[in-house]
Parts: sequence; C-alpha cells; structure tokens
Amino acid sequence: MSINTIKSFSGYESQRLDQLEQQRQEHQKTVANQDSGSDRISISDEARLKVSMLKTAQESDGVRADKVADVKARIEAGEYSANGKDIAASLLRQELDIWG
Repeated sequence: MSINTIKSFSGYESQRLDQLEQQRQEHQKTVANQDSGSDRISISDEARLKVSMLKTAQESDGVRADKVADVKARIEAGEYSANGKDIAASLLRQELDIWG
C-alpha cells in the first residue's frame, strides 16, 4: 500500500519528502523482485511522517494566539520593529530544526 495523494507541503519539504518517497519505492521494487511469492504491506517512516504532519496541520488553525497578542501589544506600545535579517535567521533556524 502506498500513500501518494498527500501533497500539502511546499518548497524544500516537498522536494525532500518526494526524494525519500522515490527511494522507498525503488527499495520496494527491489524487495518485490526478490520475493514475488508473498504479499506484504509496509508503511515507511516517511509516510508516517507525512500522515503525522498532515494530521497536525489539519487540527491546527495556524494561529498562535500568544504570539499575536504579544506582537499587538508591542506595536501599540511602539516597541515593535521588524528586522529582515532577524526574520531570515529565524526562518533558517526553523528549517534546520525540522530537517536537521
């Protein structure tokens, strides 16, 4: 059994997951050629990750109320300033945390 219809990711995540899925499919073909006499089902770690991420995304509304309240308060107090370099660094740290 293969889950091929989940495509809710974009950018690097999507490319990486597609590569991992391709590798898994190639491995499955190799295994199937070696043992074509029996039926087996295996769910890869990547498929489990996709399902877990999709489920988490579907359960979340995507809004972190605590962060929104904090930024609103800082804007009203005149203490908020967006620095492009800080934002870019934060995005890179998040990517590295996710994909190690």
